Parts: sequence; C-alpha cells; structure tokens
Amino acid sequence: MSVVKRLRTRFARRFFPDREQFAAPIRDDAMRLMAWFDFLFVDFGILRFFWKNRAQVGARAFRMNQPYPGDIARAAREGIRTIVTIRHDPRHGGHALVAEACARHGLTYVTIPFFSREAPSRAAILDAAAFFARADYPLLMHCKSGADRAGFISALYLIVAENVPVREARHQLSLRFLHFSASRTGILDAVFAAYLAAHADEATPFLDWVQQDYDPARLMQTFKARGVADFIDRILLRRE
Repeated sequence: MSVVKRLRTRFARRFFPDREQFAAPIRDDAMRLMAWFDFLFVDFGILRFFWKNRAQVGARAFRMNQPYPGDIARAAREGIRTIVTIRHDPRHGGHALVAEACARHGLTYVTIPFFSREAPSRAAILDAAAFFARADYPLLMHCKSGADRAGFISALYLIVAENVPVREARHQLSLRFLHFSASRTGILDAVFAAYLAAHADEATPFLDWVQQDYDPARLMQTFKARGVADFIDRILLRRE
C-alpha cells in the first residue's frame, strides 16, 4: 500500500470509522453533514466542483463524473429521468447525497457496478445491456471521474441502444475524458479491441460475441499496462 493511500485510509477511519452508513439513506442532518465531508475531502469531490466531465451520449443519454446534489437538480430540470451510477461500492458520501437528491426530485437511481481496472464479467455486460432495453429515458450515467467506467458504459449504450458500430462507440473511452488506454484502465478498451480482432466487419453482433466467445479471464492475463500513463492513473488520479 502506498504512503498516500495509507494516510488517506487513516484519515478516513479517524473521521468516519464506519463508511457503511453511506450505503443507507441519510437519516438526519448529522449524517448529511458527514456525507458532505466524506464526499468533498475523502472522495475528493472538491476537485469536481467546477470540472464535471459532462457530455451528451447519443440521443437519450449523458455522462459525467460523480455528481453533486446540484447536478441532480439540473438533470431533473433538463428532463432526465434516471441516474445510473457505475461505481461498484456505495460506501461513500456521494452515493448517499445522490440517492437523497434523486428521491427529492423524483428520479430513478440505479446501480450498474463495474470496475475500472478489471475486465467486466459476461454477466455484467449482458445485465447492463438488458437494463438499456427497459430504462426510463433520458438517463445520466456516472462513475467517479467520468473517464473510464462512464466511457465503457456509454460505449455499450451506443452499441446496444442506438446501434452504433463498436468501432465508433469505443471512442467514448478517450483522452478527451481523461481516459488513459495505456494504463490499467485500458482493460476496458481491450474488451472492444478483442471483439474487433475477432469480427473486424462487425457482422456478428457484439452481444452475441459476448455470450459465445468473450473471455474476461484471458483478457486480464494478456493485457499489460504501460509506463507513465499507468503511474498517472494509479498514483495521481487514483482511479477506482
């Protein structure tokens, strides 16, 4: 464990010995205050006050980094009906605050868990695709930074919900959103690269390939992160 990570863990434990509480609804003003402190200074939400990494994805979806409650209010004003978090762990203040804001504004709050440094399981991809078939649109999708998991889920949305070619949709994972394909998060790019390597003409639908031939374990074994990009991603940006 790095020195920075040890210090951050000690800091979090000192002020919030039980972060499990943030997976549950906010029960009072004291918990709300703790959620804000955790969101701003433990989850580094303060760095995302002005920088939202927000963009429209196709006709019926948007993407961004971890929202503030004010971002949820804006989404409601814009007619968005569903908020999708791709963060796998709800034990952070931002989760509690967004859940409360969604309830306040009448928005549906859905969790589709992915990891930024692991090849998603076959079931995770198929479950996400099934969600897009029944979702209440428009929707806003987010992870922590809005770069990696948000990019992957945005690409998947375009592929399965708007029939965008994989070769085009995969550009949702790009440096424009601070996604570094050479870092460990490049494993998400590798999913689409593996499909295109097998089906360059895209004659076989992406989901058919996922069901029949996709092998996340093999992908993890063969993928290698490289150099400076991985250092920036792991140490400086601290992606989940």
